[in-house]
Amino acid sequence: MNFVVYEHPLNEKARLLMRLELLFQQLADFEALTEQQNVQPFFTRLYDCIELLERNDIRGTLTFYLDLLEKSMIRWSSHPEIQNESLQTKLKEAVRLQNEVNNMTKACQQLKDDKFLASLRPRFGIAGGSCDFDLPQLHYWRNKPLAQRQQDIDEWLAILGPLRQALDFSLLFLRESGSFSPQQADNGFYQDSCADSVSLLRIRYDLSLGVFPMISGSHRRFSISFMRPDKCSVKTSVDDTIGFELANC
Repeated sequence: MNFVVYEHPLNEKARLLMRLELLFQQLADFEALTEQQNVQPFFTRLYDCIELLERNDIRGTLTFYLDLLEKSMIRWSSHPEIQNESLQTKLKEAVRLQNEVNNMTKACQQLKDDKFLASLRPRFGIAGGSCDFDLPQLHYWRNKPLAQRQQDIDEWLAILGPLRQALDFSLLFLRESGSFSPQQADNGFYQDSCADSVSLLRIRYDLSLGVFPMISGSHRRFSISFMRPDKCSVKTSVDDTIGFELANC
């Protein structure tokens, strides 16, 4: 069996964190500049990240989940089967990250103030606008010694470091806050309700079944429809009974 996990956020806070996580993962994929083809996608993802942070209150969202994590760990510490030493370490980490997020200036302001990045950004919003004749300064930078270019990359990503740590910690807590339980989708369809506190649905299923889940709903009710890929119509409904596992996080 080939089990995979599909995740679906139920509120805007969780959506924001998962979109930012994707951009950070893509930045990490392209940060090594040993390959010239990594230069363009790196800057594209960096500007996407800046734009997302500009349009959303990431500090408020991270503070919300870190505060929720801190309260949960304080509550768990009274349980006799919990390893208190490990819990206290994680609690200290949560408090540290919460303080860093609270003291953080406007996200990405340092990156926005960088003269070189600011000079490139408008052209990256235009399809094909980052050619050498449009951006001779990028052409010059791209041909600098690798060590110098990599140092610039490391400095830019270091600015986002505390944000990335808080994001990873918050999402780890969110994903581990729910456990998988077996469910069944009759005729490929399943619906249920959940508590207001649920932010994320995680579905674990066997990819060899040849189906994929589509989720619709809000923070109180949701439905899951398993679909089969189709070359003509992209997707078709499934009449089979699909077994899967569901975690409300």
